[in-house]
Amino acid sequence: MTEKTDADFEALATRVTDPATDLPNVTNVSTGERAAAQGRAFLLSEYGSEEALDAALRKAGRPRLGASPKGASPSVRGRIAAADRAAFDELIRKTGKKESELVREAVHLLLEQHKLAG
Repeated sequence: MTEKTDADFEALATRVTDPATDLPNVTNVSTGERAAAQGRAFLLSEYGSEEALDAALRKAGRPRLGASPKGASPSVRGRIAAADRAAFDELIRKTGKKESELVREAVHLLLEQHKLAG
């Protein structure tokens, strides 16, 4: 293989950024279930086993809440008055906690108050 020079890289950069340059025809494209199966096979070849792949996929995203190993954590939504929202935003700023952390803490305190906390 020959060494590439700065001039070679400049020529390549010019060619690939020129809108008049034709793009090559796309070949060997997979979609749908076939693409998903090929992606899964690639990940298994990289991670070595289903267990290792599951462990790697579980690390991504937000941590699970509760005992269930998979699926979305239960969520609660509600509306609050603008003044309460402003005070809540101030609490977020003062504590440095995330909104979701404070909501979980508030629900838990309410459940404790009503002697329903688990």
